[in-house]
Amino acid sequence: MNLNLVDYAISESKTLTIKTVSYLTRERNYIDRILKHYLDEIEKPYLINQVSYCLHELAGNANRANAKRVYFTEKGLNIDCPDDYRTGLKTFRSETFTQIDKFHHKQKKAGLYIKIDFRLKEDVLRIRVRNNTLLTEEEKHRIHRKFETMKEYRTIPEAYQIVEDSTEGAGLGLVMIIQLLYNLGFGSEALSLDTDGRETIATLFLDSAAVSSLGIA
Repeated sequence: MNLNLVDYAISESKTLTIKTVSYLTRERNYIDRILKHYLDEIEKPYLINQVSYCLHELAGNANRANAKRVYFTEKGLNIDCPDDYRTGLKTFRSETFTQIDKFHHKQKKAGLYIKIDFRLKEDVLRIRVRNNTLLTEEEKHRIHRKFETMKEYRTIPEAYQIVEDSTEGAGLGLVMIIQLLYNLGFGSEALSLDTDGRETIATLFLDSAAVSSLGIA
């Protein structure tokens, strides 16, 4: 990691972008070192575990979304077709998990990527996770359902019973992110999911003043 580049991005409020195809232990450790540098800058090093979890969950989702596109294409399935989507999901997790290197190679060949942006401006740390595959209507529905559920249920056990989804995992990751951010005092605006027509973009807005106001340390 080039700390001089990280320091420059911080001092000039520039966006620091990390691009990768895979998201395994090596990439996670690298991102953690950068994240720690930013949290040290805003004097919130004690948030590393919580923010790291949120960031890795979002990046993992982006990686799975890219792998899913490769997998569906390989199987001759249309990911935008609800029936094909359900069919593909039955074997997606088990088959890709046992062939991680193969699918990373195919993702790279297909030009798929994950980009993680860091930008610190006026004590607000913005972290964006971008991948160049767009959400299907089914995926949008699942994500929207989780967001709406957490508005009504503020505890993990309550929300889990509603959003549990055995086809794509428990669905607990996104719920955990929302819950963690809520408990830290960042509020409902701290996480957003959007698209610009080319990429799917998950953004964390971490206002250090919000944490300070709660007296968390």
